[in-house]
Amino acid sequence: MHNAHPLAAVLATIAAEFPDLADDPVLAANLAENVRSMITEAHERYAAGAEGSVVSHAFLDPEHLATGALHAEHARHPAGAMLAAEMLFDAYLPVFIDEVGATSTAEVLRATRALHAGIWSRFPAGAVAYTEALRQRVTTAHLDSRTQIARDLHDRVAHGILAGLQRLDLVLLTDPPAGERARQLDDAARLLRGALGDVQDLAVSLHARVGDALLDEALARHAKDLFPDDDRLAIVSTGTATTLPNWQAEEALTILLEALTNRSKHAPGSTTSVRFSWSPTALVATVADDGPGFDPHDGTDGRLGQQTMRERAAVIGAQLDVESVRGSRGHGTTVRLTIPRGTL
Repeated sequence: MHNAHPLAAVLATIAAEFPDLADDPVLAANLAENVRSMITEAHERYAAGAEGSVVSHAFLDPEHLATGALHAEHARHPAGAMLAAEMLFDAYLPVFIDEVGATSTAEVLRATRALHAGIWSRFPAGAVAYTEALRQRVTTAHLDSRTQIARDLHDRVAHGILAGLQRLDLVLLTDPPAGERARQLDDAARLLRGALGDVQDLAVSLHARVGDALLDEALARHAKDLFPDDDRLAIVSTGTATTLPNWQAEEALTILLEALTNRSKHAPGSTTSVRFSWSPTALVATVADDGPGFDPHDGTDGRLGQQTMRERAAVIGAQLDVESVRGSRGHGTTVRLTIPRGTL
């Protein structure tokens, strides 16, 4: 490349359009490397006399798939990369024509096709990799959810039913005095009612939907169904609430309900607040309790289903943060879900 300054100016323009990308050293370096590679490929295509600009047949190029996977890892939507590509093509085409010395109509057309092919060759692969990464995350999240449901059915529901049946069997086998019989039957009824409540809670969680409601309204509605007598749970919302895309809202609701369900399992009786903070750039939903806390880095403690929640957050381009310290009653656990708005 004869002059690096025009390219540097283009990179600065792209960085200004995507400040979050420019502020990430990994993505910023990846952008600069890919742009230089695109221009180099365009020069090679022009020098070789290549006439075509259709390159999508190479959409599984491993090198370009790796770039798409990197963008997916950082929740960078492919549309953002396509916009950056348009900006690069629009700004650099006159520079490229001058660099290759194209003067005739045929040469200018060949230069245009070469630059288009050099730039576009990256994006079909990137979109494929991004889609595949999201598909894997959704699959993993669903499998983890099924595993968690199975665990809840075994550990909570089946255990409660078994304990209740054991109380009934004990009454039938021992025929205790009336007072003892009544106590054991009351215990059996309590355990079976608890198991029924667990089944109902699971059913509510599985059928939870946002629908046409706002996310904070939907959460309040489902929380009332799940925890009807809980006077230690408060839900507040600040800022101007707006409707999220349905696919994003449904996953966010699932994540927040999981956080509340975990609180009821592991910090019962704790005072808990759910705060929705709406702004033009992001929605921050925070679930905080003053329970005993736990070690969020302890891989053996899966009570928050953190991996599943993080997978779901990644699918919708959100960030999940969990803060807690084991044994710190009064400080408890904070789960924070940050959903960017108005950006790709």
